[in-house]
Amino acid sequence: MAQNVTTQQQPPPPPQTVSPNLAATKFIAGLFWSTTSGLHRRCAATIVANNVLLTSASCALDKYPNVAHGPGQWVVVTAGDSRFTQKLAAGTQSMAVKSVDIDQCANLATITLTTPLAPSEAIKPILMSNAQVPLTAMLNTYNTSNPFGSPFLALTQGNQQQCEAIKPQYSQDKLICTQPIQGQFITSDYLGGDPIIGFSVQGSTPVAVLVGITGQFYSNLVNAQTGGINDPAAYRFSGLVGSRIAQIASTAGVEPATLTSSNPLG
Repeated sequence: MAQNVTTQQQPPPPPQTVSPNLAATKFIAGLFWSTTSGLHRRCAATIVANNVLLTSASCALDKYPNVAHGPGQWVVVTAGDSRFTQKLAAGTQSMAVKSVDIDQCANLATITLTTPLAPSEAIKPILMSNAQVPLTAMLNTYNTSNPFGSPFLALTQGNQQQCEAIKPQYSQDKLICTQPIQGQFITSDYLGGDPIIGFSVQGSTPVAVLVGITGQFYSNLVNAQTGGINDPAAYRFSGLVGSRIAQIASTAGVEPATLTSSNPLG
């Protein structure tokens, strides 16, 4: 006789939740391409003033999202875990973007909002550093394209000879060169746009400041720079914010000193 065999159903996997460290940040927003089908996340955008955010130039070019998702416009999402979600429903609360100023040499883009952000416990701009960045400076970034697990990553600068062999005169373009990190997967993070955080020395308490915005990887592998394949040995060249503080302050309509930390980086 045939026997009845019962199979035990496995419970569904728990939903992924955004890392608490990332969810707690008050200065990271999401840059989205808004269309009739919804909001499509492109990159992070870092809040440096109530009406100004920064991302990479690669993120702010509208050619790709226009082809991939159809005609639309840039918007910014600042609230909760939604800023890290890849697609949001049409009509999700967002902030309209007035203009995007792209500097491709420095790989930085300045985003100006139509309406300034209202003061909030959940939203707080981060000070930008205009100090020199020594090779010994402690630098970190958030990988917001993979917001689960441990997205807080330590960065190590490459020495000048190594970096100039890959991208000559990078320092004249106000870029910072960082070495490959362990477990580097550039296929999901090739656009950059995430904040590079340093720590300014103010008495006995280090204060987190914005040093730069992650930029493009440079690789000898043809398809790596556009995210087609991974290159765990690729170096990264990211935009430094210090050279643009005066312009950003002018856009924000405030004095540069109100947006800046001049303290040395530790």
